[in-house]
Amino acid sequence: MEDRPARAGDLRGLRRWLLVAAVWATAATAIAVIALITATNARDDNSAAGRQNARTTDQIATAQRQLEGRLDRLERRMGVLASADDVADLDNRLKRAEGADGRTADGLEELTTSFDDLEGRVESLEDDPADPPGAGTRTTP
Repeated sequence: MEDRPARAGDLRGLRRWLLVAAVWATAATAIAVIALITATNARDDNSAAGRQNARTTDQIATAQRQLEGRLDRLERRMGVLASADDVADLDNRLKRAEGADGRTADGLEELTTSFDDLEGRVESLEDDPADPPGAGTRTTP
């Protein structure tokens, strides 16, 4: 999975799902309270139905704790996400770096052309029989 900075649309989507999860958590809490009250009454009655209600209540309470844990982890992850301004700043820095990269590539192209030209000129001087190497230079011992 590719790590990329969060965008404004990602944050809106995440907020929307967090709201949906909060609504579900509220509904689960209400169901759990009703089930708890029913289970409390059923515990007084040792019938099979009372025991089943108690198990159901325990399952609902466990599911609610798991959901709350997941919501807490999601909220912590939201706190770590970059803000829209940070993402925009990073995008601007990336565009400047890409521009600098293009200018560097152009400069390298010019240097390569100049080097190739210079190398050709040196070779032509070395190959020219009319002007032997070292003929125009004078050295003193």
